[in-house]
Amino acid sequence: MIFKTLKSLAPVFLLLSLSIYGYQQHLKSPIAVISSLTYLPSILALFVATLALHFNRSSIVFISLLLLAVDACLYFNWAETKLQYGLLSGFSPLLLLCFTITPERSLLSFRSTPLYLIILSVVAFSIWSVYEKPDWVSFYLLTDWLPERYFDWTVLPQTVVFNALFVLFCLLLINCIKPSPLRAVSLGVLSILLITLQFKHNSDGLNVFISTALIMCLYAVVQESWRMAYLDELTDLPGRRALKEKFQSISGLYTVGMLDVDHFKKFNDSYGHDTGDAVLRMIAAKMKKVSGGGFPYRYGGEEFTVVFPGKSINEAELHLENLRKTIADMPFVVNRQGRRNNSNKSNRKKQKTVQVTVSIGVSDSKNKKVNAWGIMKQADTALYRAKKNGRNQLAS
Repeated sequence: MIFKTLKSLAPVFLLLSLSIYGYQQHLKSPIAVISSLTYLPSILALFVATLALHFNRSSIVFISLLLLAVDACLYFNWAETKLQYGLLSGFSPLLLLCFTITPERSLLSFRSTPLYLIILSVVAFSIWSVYEKPDWVSFYLLTDWLPERYFDWTVLPQTVVFNALFVLFCLLLINCIKPSPLRAVSLGVLSILLITLQFKHNSDGLNVFISTALIMCLYAVVQESWRMAYLDELTDLPGRRALKEKFQSISGLYTVGMLDVDHFKKFNDSYGHDTGDAVLRMIAAKMKKVSGGGFPYRYGGEEFTVVFPGKSINEAELHLENLRKTIADMPFVVNRQGRRNNSNKSNRKKQKTVQVTVSIGVSDSKNKKVNAWGIMKQADTALYRAKKNGRNQLAS
C-alpha cells in the first residue's frame, strides 16, 4: 500500500519540483515570452475541463474551474483587502477537499446538487461578507491565535494556515487509505494553491504555478482514461487490450496459462451475479500474487490469462499449480437471504461455505512457428482438456 501511494505521488512531486525550477527560469526569460504566457492558464483550464467532461471526470472539471477562479481573483486584484484575501485563501482548500472526496457524478445529474449547493453557499457567503463586513467573520478569519513570530514566514492568516493543514492531513489520509491519481493530484494542487496564495499578486508566479496545477489535472485525466482502457473495472486486473500489447512486445521463451472458473454459470444461477462477481474478485486477488514473475490478465467472463516471460511449461507449471491449490483451499463464504418463521418475518442472512476451483491449460513458445495468439489457443485447448478430465486440475 505504501509503495502504491508513493507511486501515485511521484509524478505530482516531479511536476511540483519542475514548477519551482520553471518559475526561477521564467523570471530570466525575455518580456515577450513572459507576456505570451498570460493566457496559458485559461487555455489549459478550458482544455482540461473539456477532456475531463468527455471522460465524465466531474472532480477534475471542478478543480480546474477552482484554479481558474483563484487565478482570476489574484490576477485582476479582486482580493485586495485582508478580508477578501482571507476568504479566498480559506475557502479554496476546503472546496478542493470537497471536490476530491465527492464521488464522480455527471455534471447534470440530480445527485450533483449538494456539490452545487456548497459552491453557491461559499460564493454567496463570501459576497455577503465582503459587502456587510460582519465583525465575527473578521474575528475568526483574521485573528492571530498564536504569537506572530511563529508565522512571519507567510502572508496567510493563521486561521487559513490551520485550515490548510487540516485539508493537507485529510488528503494525505485518504490517499494512504485508497491511493488514486485524483487524490495524488489534489495534494499537488493544494501545494500549488498555497504557493500561489503566498505569492499573492505576483502575476509571473501565477502563470507558472497555476499552469503546473492544470497540467497535474491533465495527468489525472490521462491516467484515469488509461485505467478505463487497460484495467478491468471489476477485478482491477489488466484486460484484453493490455494482453494484446504484451503479446506484441514479448519474444523468446515464454509460457501462457489459461485459467477458467469451474461451474461458474451454475454458481451464478445458484447464488446470484453479485456473489459471482465476488468470486472473480477473489480469484483476481490471488492471481495478483502468483509467483514466478507471472503477469495476470482478465481475458473475459470467467477466463483469465497468466503470462510467464522467460519460462518453459515445466518451470511455469509449479507456480500455476500453487495458484490452483491456493484458490481451491480458500473457503468462500456465500451469504444467502432467508426468512424467519415468526410473526415479524424479519430478514436474516444464512452463511454457507463453498469451494471455488479453477482449471488451467498451459502452453509455451518452444514451437517457433506459432505466434503468441496461437500459443494462447493451444493453452485454451489444454484448458478444455483439463475440464473434460474432471476440472480443478492443470493440463498442458
